[in-house]
Amino acid sequence: MNVINDVLMWLESLPADFAFLLAIPFAVALAGWLVDRPKRVRRRPRPAAAPKPRARDALHPG
Repeated sequence: MNVINDVLMWLESLPADFAFLLAIPFAVALAGWLVDRPKRVRRRPRPAAAPKPRARDALHPG
């Protein structure tokens, strides 16, 4: 628990401009995760289906 308190005290002691620069990568990662999340929720596995036969694959009586 002391480690968490020490980290919080260190964060409070940072100058505002440096704390802002430190937070930018986390904000970008969070924004990317939020944008990607709806796309992943919509993707659901579709049942496998046999491929449709193509005309060139058909056997021609010879």
